[in-house]
Amino acid sequence: MSYVIPAALVVVGALLLMFVGGQILLEETRRLGEGRRLSHRLGEFGRHDALLDEEQSPEGGVLEAIGRATTRSQSTIAEFEQMMRSIGRYDANAPYWLAGLRLVAGVVLMLAGLAVGYAFYTPRIALLSALAGFAIGYLVPRYYLSTLANARRLRVEKELPFLIDMLLLLVRSGASIEQAFRHLGHEEADGLDTLKESIERLVIDIDQGKGYEISLQRWGARLAVDEGRELAALLIQSMTHGTELTAALKVFSETMIERRMNAARTTIGKRMTQLTVIMMLFMMPPLIIIIAGPAVSRLIEGFSSLHG
Repeated sequence: MSYVIPAALVVVGALLLMFVGGQILLEETRRLGEGRRLSHRLGEFGRHDALLDEEQSPEGGVLEAIGRATTRSQSTIAEFEQMMRSIGRYDANAPYWLAGLRLVAGVVLMLAGLAVGYAFYTPRIALLSALAGFAIGYLVPRYYLSTLANARRLRVEKELPFLIDMLLLLVRSGASIEQAFRHLGHEEADGLDTLKESIERLVIDIDQGKGYEISLQRWGARLAVDEGRELAALLIQSMTHGTELTAALKVFSETMIERRMNAARTTIGKRMTQLTVIMMLFMMPPLIIIIAGPAVSRLIEGFSSLHG
């Protein structure tokens, strides 16, 4: 009887851990799905918010033609467009170029893996190497460009507070928005390494006569972050309606800081959940074995001696 009780406790504990882990996994899956749906809606809403399709860039060539012929999903195109904007390409051919690139890379690596497998190994290994080659060629370009895009977004988010502080300083000293951006683009660019190019292109758009509203919209879209678009909208509102810019920039800076604090708290909460799951999966079973192991061993020895 005493042998059955620890085993039952172990089973009950394992079932309890599986139940808790399953609930956490379902909750995280639900949140991830909601985040993807929200990102998709925002991407669809903001695809043509800045009239960037007229940007001049090299033709996509064969890769762009293949991407247009094989890609029909609007959500995929919107995701690729946002990704290419984040790395500095704003033309309408960029998302189709990426779609064609990953398909061509997958096919080329699949044929290479198939040829190597047939030449040096068995047909079964050739088939596996072909599948592995297609997967690598299909996934690696997207992953690599996504990594570059995320790195640039992080740099832009780090430099935006400094940009806002510099704009506040220049506006309080009597400079206009255009003069402030010209000054930042040509003289005070030491802390704005990533934003310098977008600021220079903003000045070029203004010099070409596109108007402040369209130029600022295009600048916000080039930043490829929500805070950049919001800052551009704030500047447009101030220039259109004549509101006080210094107070608006100060409030926006405080709101951005508070938003980042909330994002940091959310990230900490997610990390704590992940650590809890890891502890339950990898620390609780050994702990249970260490605690219950000696008792189970003694019970087995007692039953063995009785049987002997």
